[in-house]
Amino acid sequence: MTGQPSKPRIVIIGAGASGRGHIGQLAHDAGFSITFIERRKNLVDILKEARRYTVGLAGARIRELAISGFDTLHTDEVEACAAAIADADIVATAVLPTNLQSTVPTLAAGLALRRSLGVDRPLNVIACENMERSSTTLLSYLMEGSPELDWKWLDAHVGFPDSMIARAVPAPKDAPLALLAESTQEWSVDLNGLAEPMPRLAGMTLSAGQDAALERKLYIKNTGHMSIGVLGFLKGYRLMDEAARDPEIFRQVDAATKESAAAVVAKHGFRPTATEEYRTLFLEGMRSPFLPDDVSRVIREPIRKLTREERLVGPAMLACEYGVIPTALAGIIAAVFAIDNRDDPQSVELLGRIAGDGIDSVIENVCGIPKGHALAGLVRREYERTGRSPSR
Repeated sequence: MTGQPSKPRIVIIGAGASGRGHIGQLAHDAGFSITFIERRKNLVDILKEARRYTVGLAGARIRELAISGFDTLHTDEVEACAAAIADADIVATAVLPTNLQSTVPTLAAGLALRRSLGVDRPLNVIACENMERSSTTLLSYLMEGSPELDWKWLDAHVGFPDSMIARAVPAPKDAPLALLAESTQEWSVDLNGLAEPMPRLAGMTLSAGQDAALERKLYIKNTGHMSIGVLGFLKGYRLMDEAARDPEIFRQVDAATKESAAAVVAKHGFRPTATEEYRTLFLEGMRSPFLPDDVSRVIREPIRKLTREERLVGPAMLACEYGVIPTALAGIIAAVFAIDNRDDPQSVELLGRIAGDGIDSVIENVCGIPKGHALAGLVRREYERTGRSPSR
C-alpha cells in the first residue's frame, strides 16, 4: 500500500481538552480526517453520540467554532485503533507527560499493522505534550516497550519530531462538548526530525530552531503560568484569571518573567522587543475572565515542575549563567515549598521531603541546583525571608 488517501489523516491519542481544543481544532480547520483515541469510556460514548463539539476561542470576545466529522475510538478497540494509525499521516498525542508512556501499546500495534500492510508513505508521530523533547521521549518509551517492532523499517518511514505547544484549554466541567480556549496558539514542530513528505497543516510551524522556540515558550509562558498558580494558591484564589488580576501577584510574576525573558534573549539572540511583546501579550491574556482555569490544576505535580530543566529552576539557572540575578524566580521557587495541597500526591511528598531531609537537600536533590550555587543561596534566603508555613 503506497497510495495517498484523498484527505490527509491525523490520529489524536487523547480526546481531552488539549487534544480537541488545540490539535483537533487546527486539524479540522485544515481539512484533515480526524480520529480521536481515548481511554475514558464515558467521554468516548459522549463524543460518539454527539459527533460534534464546539471550541470557543476567547479573545476580546468569544468566537465559537463547531468541530464535526471526526471518529472516536476507545483504547480497548484495539484492532480499530491499529487500523487508524496504520492509515494515518500524522499521529499526535495529547495525554499529559505523566501519561505519555501509556500510549505505547496502542501506538506499537498501529505501527506493526502499518508495517505488515506495507504502508510505506511517511508517518510522523508527534507528542504534543507540555514538556521538553516530547517525541524523543515517546520514541524512547516505544523502543523500550516494543523492541519486537521492525526498527529498520520504522527508521526509514516514521519520524518522531519534537514539538512545542502553547494554548490554554481548561478542562470543561459541566459541558464536555463545549470547550473554551485561548484565541492565540503555538504549535512548533522540529523540521530536522520530520519524515517527509508530510501534509502541511495551518497553525503548525516547522522550525529549524526548535530548541530555542521551546525554551522561549517554557521559560516565559510556562514559568508565568506556574507562578500565577503558586502565588494564587497561597492567597486563596481558586481561578487563574482571578489570581492574575491581583496587583501584587501580577507584579511578582511580571518580575519573574522579565528575568526569564532576559536570559532567553541573551542565550538565543531573540529580538528583545519581540520577546517583550510575546511576554506581555501572554500576561495580559492570563487576566481574561473568559478562561476560568483552576489554580489547583496548574500547580499539580510540583516535584516534576521543580526539576532542573523545568519552568522555574530552568530559567533561574539560565539567568545566573547570563549574569541576570533571578531574585523574583527564586521567590517563586521558594513559594512552591509552602504549598500544602493534599489532593496532589507530589505536593504531599514534597512537604514530607522538606520535613524529613531539610530544605537544602530538597533544593539540591529535587531542584537539581548544586550545593554552593548562587541560586541555591537565593532560594534558601527567599524561603527563610518569607517565613511561610505550608498553606492549604
